[in-house]
Amino acid sequence: MKYTGGVWGQGALKVSFTVTLVFFFVELFGGFLFNSLALIGDAWHMLNDVFALFFALLASWVAQKPLDERKTFGYYRSEVIAAFLNGVFLCVIVVFLFYEAFLRLMNPVFVEGFGMLIVSFSGLLANGVSAYVLHKSGEKSLNVRGAFLHVVSDMLGSIGAISAALIIYFTGWFFADSIISIFIGLLILYGSGKLIHESLNVLLEGVPSHINLRAVEEKILGEDGVESVHDLHVWCVTPDKMCVLTAHVVVGGDVDQKILLSRLIDGLRRDFGIDHVTIQFESRGFPKASNEH
Repeated sequence: MKYTGGVWGQGALKVSFTVTLVFFFVELFGGFLFNSLALIGDAWHMLNDVFALFFALLASWVAQKPLDERKTFGYYRSEVIAAFLNGVFLCVIVVFLFYEAFLRLMNPVFVEGFGMLIVSFSGLLANGVSAYVLHKSGEKSLNVRGAFLHVVSDMLGSIGAISAALIIYFTGWFFADSIISIFIGLLILYGSGKLIHESLNVLLEGVPSHINLRAVEEKILGEDGVESVHDLHVWCVTPDKMCVLTAHVVVGGDVDQKILLSRLIDGLRRDFGIDHVTIQFESRGFPKASNEH
């Protein structure tokens, strides 16, 4: 059965939250029991994921609140804020991993390879279940994608821990635990950096990555009767919800503005997914505000 909406998306988040919380304790206990930095680091990463999934659940609930006179765009931005915080938390985890890994490179410690292998393999299975459930939810919000990224990065952590465990078990080379921990940290840092960048672009009301502003301008200029366009702005409340365009469009005096506006609204929605269009029609010589462009 394929999940198709917000309620199913919340169900997927709840399942992932429960699985991740349980295996946080499993990996943390196993990490200390078998003296594995990779397991401990992955466990703290899982704890971070517990908070990330909790924030995602909270954000998905808040985002469903109806529009009101104080929040005319609703609460969709709560998803973006949660995604941004999740990315920041991931970066904190990476700092912890790097610090502990370098300490162990300078002073190697004994790691129990076989026990580490069992626990890390169990963690991989748990993350696989969570990733599958989130992927099948059908949700496309940045919030759920952020939660999915956390789980996937945890899968990479588990794979790294398994690799380190195999190396230690068969060769006794304890440096593998620290080296693979650093590699896991770099992968996490890359993914969290992309999440932070995308979240900040939304929060700063930048042009969404899937929209080419020049193409939008050319679309407007391509309509019959349009002479020029200025003060063009495009942003989205989330990367894929409630995209907004505002613009001043200079038209000829014989243009039917009602028909032109209808064509622009339909074309911008069809070609760019922009569903909130506000256009001010002007004739040549209209005054401009000092901050228009």
